[in-house]
Amino acid sequence: MTDRQPVRSWAAWDRDWVSHPDIEDSLDAPTLANHIDRLKFEFLGADLPASGRAIEIGCGSARLLARMGRAAPLELVALDPAPNALAIVRRTAAIAGLRMERVRGDALSLPFPDASFDLVLSGGLLEHFPEPEAVVAEMVRILRPGGTFYADVVPRKLSMFRVRDAGRMLRTEWLMPGVYESSHGPRRYARALERLGCSKPRVRSAGVYPPRTGPALARFVAGLDGTPVADLFGWYFMIAARREPARGRGTT
Repeated sequence: MTDRQPVRSWAAWDRDWVSHPDIEDSLDAPTLANHIDRLKFEFLGADLPASGRAIEIGCGSARLLARMGRAAPLELVALDPAPNALAIVRRTAAIAGLRMERVRGDALSLPFPDASFDLVLSGGLLEHFPEPEAVVAEMVRILRPGGTFYADVVPRKLSMFRVRDAGRMLRTEWLMPGVYESSHGPRRYARALERLGCSKPRVRSAGVYPPRTGPALARFVAGLDGTPVADLFGWYFMIAARREPARGRGTT
């Protein structure tokens, strides 16, 4: 692991990775977590770079990054402020048979130069910031022109997720008041991306079921993803955009 810069301590998150490691023994096992990751991968679709560098910000176990790395010959970087999460990344990489650089870092100050990645992604990260535009701007900053931005977000909203996991949400709020979660919907993120020079984002609402539902039921209700029902009752949404190439000056 490379420690590129000091990081503010998120001790509660680090402890959470000890009690809830969020790791599967296989990326192909018929589990709900793998089903959801496959839906995210399918949403990204043609926007997945054929090669180059990919980074997951706030990577947690980096399962989604591993799925990207299995699909394309990408150089993989996993960044998280929590040392225990980065320890789990080592296991994820071994399970997937991949190499991942592990970096302890802060999403608000990414320790990388401008335009250094072809894919910048985050999963379940941006809702932890009351003003997520700063993190989005950092993600776009390190994205190369033509590269892909991807995020999935779990906003504070009415959903079956919140009904099912109300107790866990309250415990997390008690540990880290104001961090989990913000209520911003897709429009706010889309506006931020377009202001930062990205293409018109693609958005898809999803998850009209409790997050611990079995994979069979999840597959059954997946047809509701991307519909007004998911807009209202889904527990997360996915958003993707490409960073537009800089326009030349003085051209006619």
